[in-house]
Amino acid sequence: MIRAVLCLEQTITAKVFFSRSKLSLRFWSLFRILTPLKKKVTIIGGGLAGISLGIGLRKRGIPVRLFEAGQYPRHRVCGEFISGVSEKSLRFIGIEDVFDGMPRHRSTAWYYQGEKAFESALPTPAVGVSRYKLDKDLIDRFEAAGGELFTGTRFTGDLESGQVYATGRARQKGSQWIGIKCHLLDFPLEADLEMHVGEGSYLGLSAVEDNRVDACGLFTLKPEVKAPRLELMSSYLEACGLGQLAERVRTARKDESSCLGVNAFELGWQPEVPGESDRLRIGDRFAIIGPFSGNGMSMAFEGAATAIEPLEAWSKGDLEWKHCREIVDRKLKKLFRRRIAVSNLIHPFLTKKHKQKLLVTMGKMQIIPYASLFRALR
Repeated sequence: MIRAVLCLEQTITAKVFFSRSKLSLRFWSLFRILTPLKKKVTIIGGGLAGISLGIGLRKRGIPVRLFEAGQYPRHRVCGEFISGVSEKSLRFIGIEDVFDGMPRHRSTAWYYQGEKAFESALPTPAVGVSRYKLDKDLIDRFEAAGGELFTGTRFTGDLESGQVYATGRARQKGSQWIGIKCHLLDFPLEADLEMHVGEGSYLGLSAVEDNRVDACGLFTLKPEVKAPRLELMSSYLEACGLGQLAERVRTARKDESSCLGVNAFELGWQPEVPGESDRLRIGDRFAIIGPFSGNGMSMAFEGAATAIEPLEAWSKGDLEWKHCREIVDRKLKKLFRRRIAVSNLIHPFLTKKHKQKLLVTMGKMQIIPYASLFRALR
């Protein structure tokens, strides 16, 4: 639509109003009022937050170009457990039907070194869907809505207004964490969501589409653990005292392309990259919540929904870029402040040995306020 308007403007300017008569100038002014040009938004990074933002902006007629260094579809290190995003946010983006037909999760069981310590119904049902499927579905919607997509391409343009940083986690040297994921095929579960806690680690197991189970864990980085890619998860589980689970994972059938690992990241609010403070940040580039919360993917959707209106106002010339960034930054901090604080408070209880034991004792005594903590993380 935007390209068509531009072509029409050029044609009218060159052929009809070249004489610059008073009549043509009046008509030209009226034409520009009726078809105001909108400034283009550039989204750098095509993860969940970036694609969702692109769809929401295109639904409102905003020109968008999106740069993604990788290709679609592909697997990502992600819990693939969606809990907390509201139907209102999805409807505002324009993707309210995106989870149709996906598995729903209603129960959870927590284990400490192989022993069940706690089980509960989930306070609200969650959705299971792989990033492989979800990203592909969303990127198809983005292109169908008229978005410009550049894959296999790193953005190298100059820093300027209208750029949104949605590139995911910022690499941080000295990080103590490694995230590992794999899809297990026809893998039996004792609850819709199994959470296993080990020495300096935890791992979640939950179903996604096509009879797959997503196994995704956060582990304290152990340089002494050396293993091939397909054995990395079971090797880390073994090193963290989860031998029984390690054997379950080791002997399971796997989708080899889904076995991945990432490191060099920290949880919580993410630092601004020097020299890029003029870019608006969303998604994991803004904040990363503890994976145990099951709220990371929801935060990506919520962050995108929050940024749509300010970016639309900037694109139409109704808001300065500086104010646009400040509004989004302020809204995201207000929206995520409580859940990030609660996540940072709970995280040590899942990774520090003496606190793990306290948590297990509370679980066995049925005194963990699970429903309250669940809601506080959303």
